[in-house]
Amino acid sequence: MIKYISISIISLFFVFQNELAAQDTSAYINIHQDITISKIAAKHIQINENYPWIDGYRVQLYSISGVSSRDKANRFKAEFLIKNPNAIVYIVYQAPYYKVRIGDFRTKINALSYLQNIKKNYPSAFVVNDQIRFTKEEDEDNTEATEE
Repeated sequence: MIKYISISIISLFFVFQNELAAQDTSAYINIHQDITISKIAAKHIQINENYPWIDGYRVQLYSISGVSSRDKANRFKAEFLIKNPNAIVYIVYQAPYYKVRIGDFRTKINALSYLQNIKKNYPSAFVVNDQIRFTKEEDEDNTEATEE
């Protein structure tokens, strides 16, 4: 019985060794594609470079309309930047409102996390969908809350 088991194990060893030797271990891949696909991919890259905006989230801090609302929004932005010099702040005009928004967050979770950091000083702030700048850096690096 032991003789048959040992012969079976040896036979399996030789079979697996032949299988491993037959596999190609080269690290090269050849891709054959139509030239039209390459042109479409290049055009897609060019469009993305010229239009660096994607769907994302921002935190809206302030909204105002009426006489001198643009000046008030700019003043609010300046005051916020004094307290948070690393923040990215935008003023968005959606008639008749000027809105002060911060950050370029790819995910709602990151925007909500930032909102929790500033909620004490800006209780009326909330997260909004917006077109954000596409960057390769992490969202947390774009806006850092340094509230005191």
